[in-house]
Amino acid sequence: MKKIPKFWWFIIIMTVLSALMALVGFFPSVCDKYTDHVYCHICDGISKLTARIPFPLGEILMYIGAAMLLLSAVFLILLIFLHKKAGYKKFCANFIKTFVAALTCVVFIYVPCWYIPFRGTVLGHGDVKKSTDYSWQELSAMMNFIVDGANQAAEEIEIKEDGTVEFPTQEESRKKVADAMRSLKDEYPRLAGYYPPVKTALCSDILDRMGIGGYNYPYTMEPTHNKYVSELDMLCLDAHELSHHKGYYKENEANFLSELALIQSDDPYLRLAGFMDMFDYVESDYYDALDVLADEMMANGEMLVPDENTTEEEIEAEMAKFFEYVGGEPVISERVWYITDYADGIAIEMYEEESHPIDEMPQVDEAIDTVSDKGWEVQEEILQENSYDGVTLLLLQYYDGKLY
Repeated sequence: MKKIPKFWWFIIIMTVLSALMALVGFFPSVCDKYTDHVYCHICDGISKLTARIPFPLGEILMYIGAAMLLLSAVFLILLIFLHKKAGYKKFCANFIKTFVAALTCVVFIYVPCWYIPFRGTVLGHGDVKKSTDYSWQELSAMMNFIVDGANQAAEEIEIKEDGTVEFPTQEESRKKVADAMRSLKDEYPRLAGYYPPVKTALCSDILDRMGIGGYNYPYTMEPTHNKYVSELDMLCLDAHELSHHKGYYKENEANFLSELALIQSDDPYLRLAGFMDMFDYVESDYYDALDVLADEMMANGEMLVPDENTTEEEIEAEMAKFFEYVGGEPVISERVWYITDYADGIAIEMYEEESHPIDEMPQVDEAIDTVSDKGWEVQEEILQENSYDGVTLLLLQYYDGKLY
């Protein structure tokens, strides 16, 4: 019987171990326990080491992996013409084996550091039965809470006489965001412990074109962000990525926890950022609920049904009566919009001050758009109800009994 080389023993053992670990994903409650009691130590341990590196190591490793994949294809094509060269055949074989071994190790690390936590239950709370049916009254209470919170936070932020707004430094923001996340540890124990700095992605230009704010490298435990995000959005983005870092890998979880942490902070910048992020998601659900209510009222003859003879004045009067019926329309203050627009302006100015070679490469830009569209589509299919928009339901469930 031919002896199996050590290399292939290594590949077989690593693959079998990865497959066995992946089986845990079929048991969400086990995934929760693993994330609570094992993943947290892996997360803190690795991130304390990689945090010392001033650049995103995971991104560099990703580029090395992509280069190795490309070179593997090139070397295999050359092998067709150089297959009689013993030296080249040996080199090619060693290179391919190195690439396969590296890929096997990445999978082996990825399963316990991302796949198992991702397969757990939402927020790690198990399959607790909660309401999924909320009325317009409850959405209205949520909207009023959000708008009041945003307006109040904006009042605490100074707008100088020359119209400028001074935002916290990156170091100040990092500490405040980490403190805000850690403040939820009694309700969500995974949020205790160490928080590494969120690193700036080297490929921020590409991320910006793809509509990606940030991402995590599970195999190096490095949260990263796109540097072209506005000052306020960056606070939410960092909190969001740190939620992923702590084992909450579903997007609705990360949105919910980041918003909840920020709005409970004593810092008005964090609160404004958190409330406005909530507003962006809840607003559409709120107005959708009001549209359904209006349709019901029109069907019951309680509200004017507009036709071609209805004047704009009649429609405005009817809408005024409608919003009076629902308790008024929550309105974000002009001060809030000024501060958020000012923050957006800083990000736009920074982007415009830098060179962007991809602007001169329309085919590359088009390829980025294509990959981005497909990526978002695949993510939506995988996440389904746990996508970004799912945060509204989590917020309604959390504040059930608190606001309504």
